[in-house]
Amino acid sequence: MSLAERSSGAGGRLKPAGPVEGASPLRGHGDFRRLWFGQSVSAVGNQVTRLALPLTAVLYLRASTAEVGLLTSATQLAYLGPMLVFGVMVDRVRKRPLMIATDLGRAAVLAVVPLLAWLGSLDVLVLYAVALVYGCLTVIFELGYRSYLPELVAADDMLAGNSRLQSTASIAQVTGPGVGGLLVQLLGAPLALLADVASFVCSALSLAWIRAPDVHPVRDPAAAAGLRGVFAEIGGGLRFIYRHRVLRALAGGGAMLNVASTALITIFMVYAARRMSMSGGEIGLVFVGFGVGGVLAALTLRRILKVLGYGRLLLACYLAGPAGALGVPFVAGPAGVATAEFACLWGLAGFGIVAVNVVSMTLRQVLTPRSLQARVNASFKFLLSALTPVSAAAAGFLGGGFGLHPTLLVCALVMPAAPLWILFSPVRGVRTLADLRSVSG
Repeated sequence: MSLAERSSGAGGRLKPAGPVEGASPLRGHGDFRRLWFGQSVSAVGNQVTRLALPLTAVLYLRASTAEVGLLTSATQLAYLGPMLVFGVMVDRVRKRPLMIATDLGRAAVLAVVPLLAWLGSLDVLVLYAVALVYGCLTVIFELGYRSYLPELVAADDMLAGNSRLQSTASIAQVTGPGVGGLLVQLLGAPLALLADVASFVCSALSLAWIRAPDVHPVRDPAAAAGLRGVFAEIGGGLRFIYRHRVLRALAGGGAMLNVASTALITIFMVYAARRMSMSGGEIGLVFVGFGVGGVLAALTLRRILKVLGYGRLLLACYLAGPAGALGVPFVAGPAGVATAEFACLWGLAGFGIVAVNVVSMTLRQVLTPRSLQARVNASFKFLLSALTPVSAAAAGFLGGGFGLHPTLLVCALVMPAAPLWILFSPVRGVRTLADLRSVSG
């Protein structure tokens, strides 16, 4: 299959011009701006929920530590096995109506919490159910909108589109917790969730405002029906990644980077508090550095792409993330100085990791046929996320058995192995989207 056929199948429209030509891609793309606006508002709302939902359990219901842990797990369960099934489902339907329905569904399920709190009927079991349904709907929405972008914009503009979406997500990670904390303080944790309810309604309205006609799903007429067909289609998405030299490298490198960074963050939280005597506020400032790095990456990627091309840009970003992580175990000094040093290092790591996500997602969207978009997105997310609970637990056990600093050092040293997937793959030689023709398959 040629690149043009792949891009057409994925919904992207390749232009004759190069991938970075033109002063301001998407400037006049009203439909993309509507999608972007809705997701910007929703991203801040999501950050409010990430804070307000567990605080509802802690402050309002006086839940135990174990109950709060179960609540957090409930929001993440869909990222494991169910995500693969959701990927099949999303590929079978039109994306925009599905996204509108999941937005309204999330608004409705979150509204249950303040309503029951007002009625005096809220309990922990209800929060578990809300967290589980909310998490499933969030996964379905993510699969839908990542598969919808190639239908909405040209293939050559997808890096710009992904960069803008990621920039607002990174800004939300910096500002959202502050907004959420203020709302919790002013309104109480249950009522603070109404902000996210409003954000989902706003997102649904912005999606409904998009004027581009919905693209009908393309399905293999020979595909089996029923449960057998679902498992066959799940296997089809995983096989497509495994057999594709570029996608296989992106999945392997991304999974290794994700596993190592999760372990590093897990042990760093304990290390910063106990070994470096940093306060909760100082630790929070460190992760603001990560968010700032992500924003800078999203805003500058297109300019760097003009100089390096896709392959070298991806490799440079894979090196930047581990470079920041490698400096973390060697930070010393009083807590105030260490906070500034950690923030700079996490900023470099954030720049690299966010840039890797944006470039990898763009290449994946261009290379994947439209009929496989959601399944491939689900398979990627599964491959990148399935081992993170294991890596987090392993980091905790190693930290307890061998000490915090040695474990932090080991986690940092594992991360530089991730760029090897890119270095020894055909993707390193890709400069433009047209170059993908020679490395596809």
